[in-house]
Amino acid sequence: MPSRQANQGDAAILAQLIFSSAPVALAATFDINDELSALNFLYSNLLTADGQYGFENHWVAEIDNQVAGSLSIWHSDLPDSFHQATLIKLTRFYGVAHALSVVQASQALQDCIPTPKKHELCIGHFAVLAKYQRQGVATNLLRFAQQQALVYGKSVLCLDVESTNSQAIDFYLGRGFTQQSESDVSQRMETLGIGSHLHFSKKLI
Repeated sequence: MPSRQANQGDAAILAQLIFSSAPVALAATFDINDELSALNFLYSNLLTADGQYGFENHWVAEIDNQVAGSLSIWHSDLPDSFHQATLIKLTRFYGVAHALSVVQASQALQDCIPTPKKHELCIGHFAVLAKYQRQGVATNLLRFAQQQALVYGKSVLCLDVESTNSQAIDFYLGRGFTQQSESDVSQRMETLGIGSHLHFSKKLI
């Protein structure tokens, strides 16, 4: 089952996958109206390469040449240009009128997702289409992420998951991850309807 870096042609299906990885948090953060929605924001970003939501920061697994699942990775060594591109794209999509409120809402995600440490490679936007689940797609993507961690010289793989997502939690526990902490629900998170998240990690070396 091949894994590859995503490209512009994956934008539509990749937007759906990313949204499905954390629908409550993403909708609470990026939904303004039907046009300025989280899905449309993701699709717009994925048409270009750079930034947190660009296609270059995502990898996909395929079955029969069809995208079946996705993930992104990030770490403490990302350049300032990576973060600048994310902010520029957000402003371009939402415009000045809404960009500030979206930026403020996105800070709630930072309340529940720890900043990567120097030795960690973090996984995000990890999702598999329903029709391809239980066919080894998630395991294949996780194996790829572990390989990338070693390429970057990282000794720990980490991720965050909603505390109510029992299926994902069981998957991670079954593959050697251990729970490190649970986020408190900040006032910003509570206002947006975002619940607590669990932080998991796995030592690779």
